[in-house]
Amino acid sequence: MPLELVPETASQKSARGSAKKERSPSTGPSEITSFDSEGKRVIRHYAGRLSEIADAIVTALVDTDAGVYASSSGLVRVYPAREIKNSSVTRPKGALTLHSVDATHLAEVAGRVAKHEKFDGRAKDWVPCDCPRRVAETILARGEWDELDYLNGFVESSTITPAGRVVELPGYDDETGLILAISCMEGYVSPPENPSFDDAKYAAEYLVSVFDTFDLVSESDRSAAVAGILTALVRRVIPAAPMFAVTAPTAGTGKTLLAETFAIVSTGRRSSVLSLGHDDSEAEKRLGGVLLAGDAVILLDNIERPLGGDLLCQVTTQPSIRMRPLGSSGMVSVPTHALIVATGNNLAIVGDLKRRVVLIRLDAKVERPELRQFAESHIDKVFRERSRIITAALTVIKAYSASHAPSVEGIAPFGSFEEWDRMVRRPLCWLGLADPLNASDGLRSQDPDIEAMRLLFAAWREVYADRAVSVSDLVRDGMAYGSAMNGEHDRPELYAALQLVCREKVNSGRAGYWLRAHRDRIVDGMRLEQVEIDRKGIARWKVSA
Repeated sequence: MPLELVPETASQKSARGSAKKERSPSTGPSEITSFDSEGKRVIRHYAGRLSEIADAIVTALVDTDAGVYASSSGLVRVYPAREIKNSSVTRPKGALTLHSVDATHLAEVAGRVAKHEKFDGRAKDWVPCDCPRRVAETILARGEWDELDYLNGFVESSTITPAGRVVELPGYDDETGLILAISCMEGYVSPPENPSFDDAKYAAEYLVSVFDTFDLVSESDRSAAVAGILTALVRRVIPAAPMFAVTAPTAGTGKTLLAETFAIVSTGRRSSVLSLGHDDSEAEKRLGGVLLAGDAVILLDNIERPLGGDLLCQVTTQPSIRMRPLGSSGMVSVPTHALIVATGNNLAIVGDLKRRVVLIRLDAKVERPELRQFAESHIDKVFRERSRIITAALTVIKAYSASHAPSVEGIAPFGSFEEWDRMVRRPLCWLGLADPLNASDGLRSQDPDIEAMRLLFAAWREVYADRAVSVSDLVRDGMAYGSAMNGEHDRPELYAALQLVCREKVNSGRAGYWLRAHRDRIVDGMRLEQVEIDRKGIARWKVSA
């Protein structure tokens, strides 16, 4: 069944109805469109009038609030999902998802919003009929539907725009293009119209207390956890936001519980969990699928391999990505405004993703952290206090905006995430909390890719100094054995480094690919350079200091 939103007020309906009438006529040509005795629209399908008939159906979709919206990927509807558990995605029952409207479904919806008739030559009269599929295909093929509301997504809690306007009325919001799909948030109170610094300070202290039962490593990690709540509430209205990564040295420390907090606050239910699979290609297909479905919070749980890849980098920094859905031959534009949260033991973030991550570290400092006992379930607490948490988070953001977003001493801009920086990071720092990005500084030193560069460059300088060599020379020298036949390599440091960069299977192809991918990179003052290509097309490389 389609999602049933809370009814709008009479004034809201009147205002929205007036706007729609300005965008499109309320009826089509009289010979195509009429109304029966019960006031339901009747559309007659004349031969040679396809365009006008399609216009009449679109008008019927608008006038009846059929729940069909235009989007970057085509026409869509919003549905609550049944509970899904499979090898790649776990989605809780009732989670809202976007469903693309194909021609068959559009024909069905058209039959709900209007009666359709065709002329029967035998009866010499108009008789009922189904909406022809070719008419639905015509509407979908247009690619632009100015009469319909454009849907940027849906939210299940109040949110706040970059301008400081709180969005909290159920239904479609024209400015943001979002559906506020909430039935009731018991105990929710709107944030003050002009909250003071003290109001925001009190709210921030309460948000910090939400994570009292967690063994967070530092104040920066605690601030990062609060930033996760704020990000979950505003992710739909900002173009880009970093991924949050929750890590701990031991299983059972509470990584998933902490990550679930963000989804419970923003949606009222636990998050959709995505298994990435064993390779980047599979991971990208699965992630693309949940982005198309419109999940608000996506949890990549218990990651056991280094986390990186082009798609995750694009999802965090780009407002939308171009992708080909499974089973489709065409490319569509998919919004990326979902909060991505990853968890793992000693989680490794590699490549360019490092600078796109807010790290949250947990450490219980006990051998079996899962055996600890607490007076109250954290999840139960968040569900019970959800409304208060939302009010507090919006108060923090609104107070900073109302104070004209003052600069914060010592806080450098966070490139690629300007709106997130202004709506999440800076308000917390303004209130005296630690910079939520401080804990992420250690990701560079923990990056396996940088460690591989460090080892190879140092071994290279030891063996070759400033001499340029080919890839085949590098592999030959690294794999050479000593004359004593003791099973040891001549240059063990170079061999170990090649094992690391080639993922244990050392050959010229893998080594050459790695060198090309790291050309002109600098680590510890050493730089990898391609100095020449000889007549045979063989490149020579050197590491300069």
